[in-house]
Parts: sequence; structure tokens; C-alpha cells
Amino acid sequence: MLAVVAITLLLFAGVAAIGAVESAKAQGVQVDASGNLAVTAAAPYKFISDTYEQLPTNSTINVTFTDADTLAHTFSILNREGWVIPISADPAVVFSTYGALFEINASGPGTVTGSFSSHGPGWYEFVCLETGHFAYGMYGFIAFGMNLPGNLTVSAASMAPGAAVFIIVGTIAALVVIALVLGFVVGRRRGSEFEMPPERLGYAEPQAPAESGPLPPGGPPRG
Repeated sequence: MLAVVAITLLLFAGVAAIGAVESAKAQGVQVDASGNLAVTAAAPYKFISDTYEQLPTNSTINVTFTDADTLAHTFSILNREGWVIPISADPAVVFSTYGALFEINASGPGTVTGSFSSHGPGWYEFVCLETGHFAYGMYGFIAFGMNLPGNLTVSAASMAPGAAVFIIVGTIAALVVIALVLGFVVGRRRGSEFEMPPERLGYAEPQAPAESGPLPPGGPPRG
């Protein structure tokens, strides 16, 4: 029973730790006035850095996009200012609606370059549009002519599991407890079938109490 409790606590602690990884975005990397922007896609499903700020407005931004992963990735800036893509949304659909301020693709390890004209002042979200990568937490924010807001917060589905995960974990723990209890009860019952009778253990077989019956003829009268 103690082992089951310990396992359950560890499972809940692990889920909580996963959820704690996702937090408000910190202030971004300061970019020099030249507008040279270096972005790296790295495993597991993350941008380095995932926040940039104070990029020059209405200027040419030169992008160096390095894929340090074995998977293909994109660096895609959504062309909608001051808006966070809901984690439940399909980013491909969102981009088809609002378009991309800038997008560059890397099909695997290596470096690609590109450039675009910045807007501003304002901030935007960028993501990887490879299937499933946004849901795994591959996103970030970029600001032109300003700092990023300090309260930017988004949750990735795989990094911040919701109530469903707790329900599943709780159900598994409950089933384990039930299985152990049933195993204990069944084991006790089966064990009783093989218990030795008292005479095999050196004890005399207990005699059943004699039933009182009629006295033999001539015996003393009953009081």
C-alpha cells in the first residue's frame, strides 16, 4: 500500500513539474540596431532564443536561421500584432487567415538566411509550422521598437497537461490499489484452504459437546 501511495505521489509530482516548465516569457534578447537576427531551432522542439525585443522598426531585418536538430523546422512570424495564438488552435489555419510577416524553412541540419521589412512598434508571435511542433511548445515572441510585455504567457499542450492527465493518473492509481486489495483478500482465502487441521499440528481434535438425553433406567431423578 505504501508503495502504491509513493508511486501515485511521484506521478502527480511529475505532472506538476511538467506544468511548471511552462511559464511567463521573460524579457527578450536585445538585438543590435543593425537588425541582424539569429535564431536556432533545437531539440526538443524549441527556439533559441524564444524572445527578441527592441528590433528596429520599418527596417530590413536580416535573419540567420540555424537548424541544430535532425528534424525540419520553420521560423514563421504571424502577421497579427499583439496577439497570442491559442494553444488549441491549428497554427496552419491561423497563418492562412492572417498571413506571415516572415517565414523561412529549414529542411534539416544547417543554416538558411532571409530578410524582411519590420513593422512597429509592436510585438508578434513566431512559431514552427511543422506538424505538431507548435503544440510541443515551439513558439516565441518578437518585438519591434519596444520591449515585450512582461505578462506574456502561453501553455503548450504536451508541457502543461490538463485535468485529463490527472484523471488518467488517478484512475490508474485507484485500479492498482483495488488490484492489491483483491489480491490480498483472494490470497487469504486460498491460503485458508491449505491450513493444517489441529491434529496435524499436535493438538487434539476438539470434541463436540454431548447432547443431554434420557437417563438410563434406574438413574437418579433429574433435579
